[in-house]
Amino acid sequence: MSASELAERLRAVGLKVTGPRIAILDAVERNSNHPSAEDIYQELVDTHPSLSLSTVYGTLSAFVKAGLVRKLSEVDGRLRVDGTKTPHDHAICRMCGAIFDIEPNPKKAPTSLSELPDGLAVLDVRVEYDVVCSECKPTPF
Repeated sequence: MSASELAERLRAVGLKVTGPRIAILDAVERNSNHPSAEDIYQELVDTHPSLSLSTVYGTLSAFVKAGLVRKLSEVDGRLRVDGTKTPHDHAICRMCGAIFDIEPNPKKAPTSLSELPDGLAVLDVRVEYDVVCSECKPTPF
């Protein structure tokens, strides 16, 4: 995606357009491995030497709040995000923390809530599976 397209996406959700925000959004959207803030920082620090890890964390938090990226459950205590726009679920290995995209099964979609307490409204439904991946699965003796 071009820098002008990324800038327009930032403007569309009410965020100020800055060079670091464009770079971070681009890095998240190009990385299908559910990067952490540290991963993004390491990817960008050579080309953006004034970028700090704190800026990456703050920017990702702003992106999550604006709906540009999805926050995943913390794996190994690190914030992980997903920039994939198509609806999908996740499987997270309890052993190594690897995250896998899973095609949602519309036949097994959670039933909608008829009433939520305190005026809450559902914005999104996410399904995460706790798994043990094939790399971590113990081999039989």
